[in-house]
Amino acid sequence: MKYFAFVVFIICTTFIHTSAHALGNNKPQTLLELLAYADSAKHLIEEGAFDEALERLKWLDDNGTRISYRFYNFKRSSVYTTWWDLAQQYNRAGSAYESKLASTLKHLIIAPQQCETFDTSIWLSQTPEQEQHLLAQMTALNAQYNGSLRRCWNGEAEYLAIKYIHHDLLARYSQDILYGFIHNVIVKVTRAYEHCNFVEDKALCQSKIKTYLTETSRLYQAVAMDRDDLQLAGLIGGETLKLLLKWQNQSN
Repeated sequence: MKYFAFVVFIICTTFIHTSAHALGNNKPQTLLELLAYADSAKHLIEEGAFDEALERLKWLDDNGTRISYRFYNFKRSSVYTTWWDLAQQYNRAGSAYESKLASTLKHLIIAPQQCETFDTSIWLSQTPEQEQHLLAQMTALNAQYNGSLRRCWNGEAEYLAIKYIHHDLLARYSQDILYGFIHNVIVKVTRAYEHCNFVEDKALCQSKIKTYLTETSRLYQAVAMDRDDLQLAGLIGGETLKLLLKWQNQSN
């Protein structure tokens, strides 16, 4: 499961539909209109209008944060995830996606402290092969410019290093993975779970978040176990169980 793209989408979908019909064919000028425009690209894909959907996604990629920087928080879920889905169905979208990824990785090597490039390289890396290639690039950059990724290192980067048990990057940038688990996972899933109250299928939303929590917890525990740190694995498991029990009690 991709790192929290669906959670961000859950949060933003509570606001989309108020602007979708009013926007029409006009270019977006506000955050709500940007989200509605992204949503319209998904509907175009469902209708088989692949070229028009691709042009909207590329337009959002080029212009979205210029219109509203708050769109940055939704760019992965509303642009890149949709673009990737389209790429699986339409060769032209796939070629454009690969070109975007290659260009982003090239810029990452040139400017590893440019955080938008850093984030985008993670967002665009969808397959295990792409993710592992990105981790190799990060490893090389860290070796060449010691600590060069610190400025941009975040929860998504930590998740990637956790997923593939990349001890070198974790030791350099995420020394305290219990803190990372609480800050980057527990806090965010708690917020996302609360937003399930505002979506149409509340039960499905809550189920997805619980699944994400338990799967991610296992990944963090696997890193702890690989370090032979049973106490750390137990603490991560304990934080997970505490939150799951809290949600269960809220439902009773």
